[in-house]
Amino acid sequence: MMLAGVAMLVAAAGGDSVAVPAGTPMSFVTIAPISSRSVKQGQRFPLRVGEDVTLASQVVIPKGTAAVGEVEAVSGKGMFGKAGSLVLRPLFIDIGGARVNLSGATADKGHDGTAAAAVTTALIGGFGLIITGKSAVVPAGSPLYGRVRTDVTLPATTQGALSSN
Repeated sequence: MMLAGVAMLVAAAGGDSVAVPAGTPMSFVTIAPISSRSVKQGQRFPLRVGEDVTLASQVVIPKGTAAVGEVEAVSGKGMFGKAGSLVLRPLFIDIGGARVNLSGATADKGHDGTAAAAVTTALIGGFGLIITGKSAVVPAGSPLYGRVRTDVTLPATTQGALSSN
């Protein structure tokens, strides 16, 4: 993601550093599947940065950098065909001794079976209670989007070391 001219080069004790401003957009991908059947609210999960984050033509956070996400909300599938749901959010990246806090959320919902439950209940009585919706599942490799929550300065040595990854 390119934000030309947004980065400020700041003199630091060991050389230059790059200030990554709050609001800088980032994309992530999930590493493993996440299911409303097996996760709990507050549970953390691994992510990877999906695209290089570039400021002033300089890669400041390379694609593939490890990140951490969190399950913000989860509900399991329910009776009458109620679908499960998940709300996931990127939480942070630890990079070169600095923590980059993130904001944003992505929601997913399983398939709803409420119509089938209603029709079945009307046709054969209370057996519609047996029909349940699907759990929400976010497959591995799914996109998740966020933004840098607060301004953060990354040391120049971090940039060079990361660019070689």
